[in-house]
Amino acid sequence: MNQTFDFSRWWMLVTMHWVENRKRYLLAMLAMGGLMAGWYSFILVVYKDGAMNPFVQYATYYCGLYFVGCLYASTIFAELGGKAQGIRYLSIPASHLEKLLCGILYGVVLFFIVYTLIYYIVDIPLVNVGNQGILKEHQVWAGTTIPIGKIEVFSLWNNEWAPILDKQYHMLLLGYFTIQSAFLLGSVYFTRYSFIKTIVGILLFWLAFVIFAVKGIEEHLPQGWRTYNFIQWNNTANNAAQLQLVRLPLWMESSLFFLIQYSIPFIFWFIAYIRLKEKEV
Repeated sequence: MNQTFDFSRWWMLVTMHWVENRKRYLLAMLAMGGLMAGWYSFILVVYKDGAMNPFVQYATYYCGLYFVGCLYASTIFAELGGKAQGIRYLSIPASHLEKLLCGILYGVVLFFIVYTLIYYIVDIPLVNVGNQGILKEHQVWAGTTIPIGKIEVFSLWNNEWAPILDKQYHMLLLGYFTIQSAFLLGSVYFTRYSFIKTIVGILLFWLAFVIFAVKGIEEHLPQGWRTYNFIQWNNTANNAAQLQLVRLPLWMESSLFFLIQYSIPFIFWFIAYIRLKEKEV
């Protein structure tokens, strides 16, 4: 039997985790659905004119995904926070890789699938309710003759309301997996208050990045030159700024974009695996 990863042993760990936590997970799913339904019902009552417009759906989906997903990720290895629970968790006859993969399965993969399903189970009927309200009560915007039009269900992959970077590269969705992976790493590093400590760590990292970008790069550029998008620089001293653009080689730009889009969660998961191997109670 492989000491690093054995599928049958890992599947038993996954099954044990579900048996121990299924009631909590089922209650959490009901709570998420109830909160979404309550929020949408409030919007429908207070803001009748196009209450379920795509922007409201877009904001609701991502605000809930980021908050609930990161909060849940910070509890994946919460058992390591207490001595008795930590000893029990570390003594489970499974490798550290199997424990990490079990956490990723429940905290990342299944959570995203279940959250999205619950969202659409709540969203689609209430969008229909909003459309019926428009047809029955107010088919035009208040004080105008402009028709409101039929409200479309928010599409995760084809969204006209999203910013350009999100529309083209799905940066908000990919950014969620990056940030959530940081909270998963925080659940391994911090024994107590991991959610708050991870938020503080992310803010400090972002502050250091901004200081580096402004003080370390921006102030050392030639007169009139400014950072365009962190990998390109242009000259704004005259009207021909678009003709004076300095950029990295194409292969380097592609590599950086790939790293930003896809690789960071795997890096955080790998660090979490190393930290989990070193964990002691």
